[in-house]
Amino acid sequence: MIQVKLLELKDREVVGFNKYSEFVKALNNISGETIEIVYDQDESFDGYYLLPIGAISCNNFNNAIINKKTFLLSVINSNIPQYIERFKPAGLTNWLFFKKANTGIIGKTEVIEKVYYREKGDNIWYENLGYDQYQPMPTDGTYETVAKAILSYLEVYDQYLKNKL
Repeated sequence: MIQVKLLELKDREVVGFNKYSEFVKALNNISGETIEIVYDQDESFDGYYLLPIGAISCNNFNNAIINKKTFLLSVINSNIPQYIERFKPAGLTNWLFFKKANTGIIGKTEVIEKVYYREKGDNIWYENLGYDQYQPMPTDGTYETVAKAILSYLEVYDQYLKNKL
């Protein structure tokens, strides 16, 4: 399993993300351990950071917090293009789907193409930004499945980054 840590903003509560505690509990359940919570990225960490966003504007972040090693959780739909364009994160979940425990992932198009067959004529959601959306696992309404979907995407993304270098 890919290594992950929860990256949180110190002394700041995430607004508009009331399912975060359920997700953390589910993530801990499927990993079999308590996922570490950190407040800064460590250059030597060989995994990925899961960062809860909710309704926080992208103006509150910089590239030291959000970058290719950061997966964003529950981004408000209208803010998605701004986060993608400004930071180029590993991937993200959109707020509308996440609050319903949907397994929809928005990620790098090159990664999604490795695991998802697109029918001719299917729309690429954020094509001009190099991202698309797909559902790596059927939705069952549980955050355990959401966590598995995110981790499965990050496994493929990790291979993509390693092959790209």
